Amino acid sequence: MSDLIAKIIQTRKTAEEIAIKSLENIGNISEAELRDRILAGMRSKKELWEEGYYSPPPTGIGVIFDRKPFARLKYDSLRSPEYWPNIASKFGKETAGMIYFSPMDRQTNMLGDIGFTIYRGSDVEVKKHIKKAYKAILAIAQYANVGMSFSDLCSFATLSLKDKFKISRWITRSSNPVGMNLGHTVPGSYEDLDFGKSFKEVKDTIEKKRIFIKETQNFRIPETCAFTIESRLEDAQKPQLPSIHFHFIVCFDKGKKTILNNFEEIFKVAGMDYMNA
Repeated sequence: MSDLIAKIIQTRKTAEEIAIKSLENIGNISEAELRDRILAGMRSKKELWEEGYYSPPPTGIGVIFDRKPFARLKYDSLRSPEYWPNIASKFGKETAGMIYFSPMDRQTNMLGDIGFTIYRGSDVEVKKHIKKAYKAILAIAQYANVGMSFSDLCSFATLSLKDKFKISRWITRSSNPVGMNLGHTVPGSYEDLDFGKSFKEVKDTIEKKRIFIKETQNFRIPETCAFTIESRLEDAQKPQLPSIHFHFIVCFDKGKKTILNNFEEIFKVAGMDYMNA
């Protein structure tokens, strides 16, 4: 399984590179235009499937832009057509944006999802909110350890976020109703799995085999595995602030832990130096 963990790390690194390239010169770019840049980046990497596995949204890419009062960023699900990338919503000076895409290695079908919030405006309160949410989600990833149950990890998150944030729904599926949902396993990273051969077969296998991190899930973290830690957080006391999303991947390789962050250079190209301060 160690080679599969290495492939997850590499796929996430490739996702980072695609994001950095796509975010160059984004002044006045539309959601659809940024989506197309990301898609072109994915298709230029022969080691990846041509689209992301998490779809809809089409091609497995979500891009949402909005300005105050940031209503569009408080979407119910990326699967809802009204929140798919469009040409009308554009990235301006005071725009906040949510970008997510779900690349997948063609050889092993290991995931390299990445998601983040961008903002390079002048509102100090918004900047502080983004940094606070980023640190809160990262702290959950840092807490995870081998042998811990997903329910215990979820309990820690509940306590650490209590009275500070409101958790927005990230994944909505009628077959999998969830309350707090902090992420999911990377199928195949800890078990032998027949994914099938076609893109549709692989995509369907991943969606069916993911184990979600929620309060009722007693799955225990094995010595070798990978899972996502992702959340959309809103300020519990200041609903006028945007919903903030960040997506990490936690990898364990024979007990050795690595958190796939991959945001430092993204923050730089997005004009978010305050995040690295």
